[in-house]
Amino acid sequence: MIQSKSQTAHLALALGTALLASAVNAAEPSRDPLCPDANADACAVYDTGRTTGATAFEKVGPKDNLRKSMPAIAASEIVILGEAHDNPHHHKLRAGLLTKPAVAMEQLRADQNAGLKSFAEYRAKSARLATIDDFKAKVDWESGGWDQYPYDPLLEAIVKLSLPIYAGDPPRDTIRKIAKEGLGVLSADDQKRLALDQPLGDKLDADSAEEIEGSHCGMLPKTAIPKMALAQRYRDAHLADATLKAAADHGQAVLLTGNNHARTDRGVPWYIRTRAPDKKVVSVVLVEVEEGKTDPEAYVPRDPDGKPAADYLIFTPTITRDDPCKAFGK
Repeated sequence: MIQSKSQTAHLALALGTALLASAVNAAEPSRDPLCPDANADACAVYDTGRTTGATAFEKVGPKDNLRKSMPAIAASEIVILGEAHDNPHHHKLRAGLLTKPAVAMEQLRADQNAGLKSFAEYRAKSARLATIDDFKAKVDWESGGWDQYPYDPLLEAIVKLSLPIYAGDPPRDTIRKIAKEGLGVLSADDQKRLALDQPLGDKLDADSAEEIEGSHCGMLPKTAIPKMALAQRYRDAHLADATLKAAADHGQAVLLTGNNHARTDRGVPWYIRTRAPDKKVVSVVLVEVEEGKTDPEAYVPRDPDGKPAADYLIFTPTITRDDPCKAFGK
């Protein structure tokens, strides 16, 4: 299971817990054979063979043009690009992968749509080119807590390309209500529309519960975990909904989100497959190399049956972090 400590910190924030975001320091010097250059944004690219027809887990890049390493991106209507939220390498390399005509973002909530509309109008009417400062001001970027992470290269690319932007995440209040009360917070029609009326299955439910318990450092009451898992399902379903809308409006779309949301077994792709089984979707997970972990297959996220839960893996340098679990001991 691939999950950075920064992602777990954001999950905790979204569900209203007290977990503090991990601090980011400079990139560590890398001596790992998977990533010998600590300054490279993309050290290696692997095709898991999940949907591309590759006969085995196979190294395919990076090439001079990173996109050429992953031909399924060009052939897909929806591309899901994962990340560790606090890793600057992830944001820089994804800026070069924004080939689709629209982008959905986990980093924007549905209650920021008015700001997005205001930015789009400003961009269309302004006598000068819009900047990321304009974008941040219009959408109230600081309110999401994402300003602590190094998103500027990615935002620069989105603004420069004039991409239509869709808010992917639900409002925090709704997430918190579901984490306390369950999916009954939503209408039956909304549950059906989002495919939340369909079960993941016992194995995937168990995996999700284990992930949530681990992301909260084992400090959650056992009774709280099932509803928090439902809140996570709601986020995945909402991200899928925004991405499907972006693809419907523009033909193709990219979703920018955390690695766990990019999982093909129980993340956003599950909801897209359930609602639009004919859509071609490719999932790219960005993983940080770990000291002493030199087998690339050991990094592959897998479903309960051991099958890959991503289409491509991009290996990147890691960064140093404070331990987010320390916050639970205070």
